[in-house]
Amino acid sequence: MAGCATQPVEHPLAREIRRVGGKPEVFRIEDKDTQMRQAVREARRTVRVFIAALKNPSKGQHDFEVKKPFMKDGEVEHIWLADVEFKGNRFHGLVDNHPHKIKGLKFGDRVSVNPDEISDWVFVENGKLVGGYTIRVLSGNLSPEERKNFENEAKVRIESQ
Repeated sequence: MAGCATQPVEHPLAREIRRVGGKPEVFRIEDKDTQMRQAVREARRTVRVFIAALKNPSKGQHDFEVKKPFMKDGEVEHIWLADVEFKGNRFHGLVDNHPHKIKGLKFGDRVSVNPDEISDWVFVENGKLVGGYTIRVLSGNLSPEERKNFENEAKVRIESQ
């Protein structure tokens, strides 16, 4: 994990939900969460769709990101990577969240991940969320108002796939 971004990345899909007081919302997911485990399996199963679009994006496709699970000292934190490239059969991108549990990892660090190790992938196509399986699970747990606020802030519609 070397290198640092020269400017902030924070794409709208990875933006942390902020509550009153400005603190970011941190989602704690239990290992037993079957919906989230299924979302990760679906992301890995369909990652070729993401790779194809990333390599040859259409005019309306943007904000390509993958989510990587980082592990250190028994802690796991799933963090979005932005400015993603696919080279050497690996994704390379910039840490696009502020890590809470993984010490030594910083916003903007350049990292890489194998396609079979990601926990999600996402891009926007003509204003609609494509992929984003973990986002869909989390948004399903938001109140209608919170979901609307998230969609407005991220400038994306979350429709069923």
